[in-house]
Amino acid sequence: MNKVPLGLRDKPFTFNQALESGLTRRQLKGLVLAGEVEQLARGMYRAAQADVSEEDQFRVASLRVGKPSAICLVSALAHHHLTDTIPKKTWIMVPISKRTTARDLKVFRTRNPDWEIGIEERDGYAITSVERTLVDCLMYRTRVGTRIGVEGLRRALESKQTTLGKVMDMAVKLKSDHRIRPYIEALA
Repeated sequence: MNKVPLGLRDKPFTFNQALESGLTRRQLKGLVLAGEVEQLARGMYRAAQADVSEEDQFRVASLRVGKPSAICLVSALAHHHLTDTIPKKTWIMVPISKRTTARDLKVFRTRNPDWEIGIEERDGYAITSVERTLVDCLMYRTRVGTRIGVEGLRRALESKQTTLGKVMDMAVKLKSDHRIRPYIEALA
């Protein structure tokens, strides 16, 4: 009976990663047919499990679009438990030149993503911090809706995940304090 290599059991993997771990194309296909490996998308696989976690979805999204990328906006709000809105797609920030045909991703292209400001590296993906997520949601309110951004800010303050000062500091770092200040002053 075929077995999934140890390094591929914990998280989603690409076709190339399967080949690098010692599997052949035929063995991988055999694992898929035997039900030991699931094909998530073209070239994306994972060891068969009962359910797909939120982090697995983030890892798959990051593998599909490549680096640099970061989970952002509504997906990051949901991850930080700052909204009741359940995103239908995984929101992911990429450079403006990056393209993908994945329909289960909400690709957010930006000219100046500031990858070194407010982005946390996790196991297999990157995600915006609480403060960066809030600032981005308020900055790009036409994409996510003003209500979602303000609700997230209120929840973050109530649950003491951040302070108005930290949010304003992040806005200054991202050079968007002039857009965020009205929301901060309204909640102060």
